[in-house]
Amino acid sequence: MQQVFDYVVLGAGSAGCVLANRLSASGRYQVLLVEAGPPDRSPYIHIPAGYLKLINHPELSWRYSSEPDPQLHGRAIAYPQGRMLGGTGSLNGMLYVRSSPAEHARWVSQGCEGWSFEEVLPYYHQIENVEGASPQNPLPVCSFLERHPLSDAFLQACREAGLRINDSINGPQREGAAAFHQNRLNRFRGGPAQTYLRQARSRANLTVWTGTLAERLILDGRRAVGVALRGGSGSFTVRAKREVIVSLGTVRSPHLLQLSGIGPAGLLQELGIPVHTDLPGVGENLRDHYSVRIAKRVQGIRTLNERTHGLSLARELWNYALTGTGLLTLGASTCAAYAKTSPEQVHPDVVLSFAPGSFEPGTYDLEKQGGMTVAVYHSFPESKGHVRAKSRDPSQAPAITPNYLQASEDRQAVLAGLRLARKILDMPALKPWCVHETMPGEDMQSDEQLLSYARAKGVSGYHLVGTCQMGQGHDTVVDPCLRVHATQGLRVVDASILPSGTSGNSNAPTLMVAEKGAAMILADAD
Repeated sequence: MQQVFDYVVLGAGSAGCVLANRLSASGRYQVLLVEAGPPDRSPYIHIPAGYLKLINHPELSWRYSSEPDPQLHGRAIAYPQGRMLGGTGSLNGMLYVRSSPAEHARWVSQGCEGWSFEEVLPYYHQIENVEGASPQNPLPVCSFLERHPLSDAFLQACREAGLRINDSINGPQREGAAAFHQNRLNRFRGGPAQTYLRQARSRANLTVWTGTLAERLILDGRRAVGVALRGGSGSFTVRAKREVIVSLGTVRSPHLLQLSGIGPAGLLQELGIPVHTDLPGVGENLRDHYSVRIAKRVQGIRTLNERTHGLSLARELWNYALTGTGLLTLGASTCAAYAKTSPEQVHPDVVLSFAPGSFEPGTYDLEKQGGMTVAVYHSFPESKGHVRAKSRDPSQAPAITPNYLQASEDRQAVLAGLRLARKILDMPALKPWCVHETMPGEDMQSDEQLLSYARAKGVSGYHLVGTCQMGQGHDTVVDPCLRVHATQGLRVVDASILPSGTSGNSNAPTLMVAEKGAAMILADAD
């Protein structure tokens, strides 16, 4: 017998976990949450530094990659999106950075009424339990347990270079430098699966299915009425009395819409998919931060590199087991500077993200010798890519084409950011430990050399957004209430709806989108 729910939420990533919690909270509605991956049982998920073991995990990461890009020396860029309860919120580096007023002003100017910073700020307030001060809120937002001396020195170097030092990365002033906050529950990851979803799992009106792939939406005329799924027992369907909510993320949300006949008519016809709704914007407008690193060899102080090998790693494991402190509580980075590349910029347009460690070129594998890194990216990338289905088979990954550095604004911001990073790393606060620059190397000085290096060694910042763009124009996919254009009973609620990206990390804005989306869904249900 076909099962029927009030709401079917596809994808148990960050947004899906929030939706499952909020939609089931009253007990009035039957809610189904569907996840293609397994439960979040791996210890690598729950130990903060374990995310490095998840990036290429064959079961817990989708391990997407872009199409080879001739502008990036023919390289394919890796996208290790989470494939488990919590999605990328169970795989990421746990850094919590709100969206800024500047990006919200952009969204409102693009037709996204109701999405000003002032209007979304209450949703951030109901998400965050900052340093334990709001225990009624689901998500822990806290300082790092360990303050590395090089991180403090980086902040002092930013001051010496003329930047303001802020008390919080999420304070009223974005321009300047500050330490990151992370989503950590004592010694463990405190992501959306470990908070929002865990809180809701005991409710009788919430059903959670893992190991279940969404194959296509079921449409009756202009209304979404259910979903075709594939699980361990084969293919089957479920129905939604009220709404189907797609929360599969920036790659899979547009992919599912396309497989269901909602997307660019030309692409669908080419794949032999019957066109239900010709929406040219589905899968377009892909934005991501293209991250380019400056690294220096370090001496006279232990960095993350030396602590991850041999007896040092054994001591870190023992320390974590006994006290819940040390290296294994750290995330992807420790602090960052938001800066303007020129006086003409109204808002900070580059991010310099610092880590007291260094990586093998083009990877997230720590080097063995001591090092430190500043990753540079343009806050508001103008280069636009796309995500497009390759076939009608839902198990085949779509083609991802990011078009990094295509826009001149992105190239200029990266060049200016690299020069600013060098300036900061040369300040007196960091001089005692610096040996020499390892990436790109001190012989790389001209714009042409630095841009060639950026194309050859840059990586994704893992902040993909935009492929189901919110707004009112011809190329948009959802309206400001996140309803898919020309379709009833269907919304997209995740990072794919953001119209022009976030100035920093994308997980906190995704949670905000889900909180606001849930409120709008429930308001329509009353």
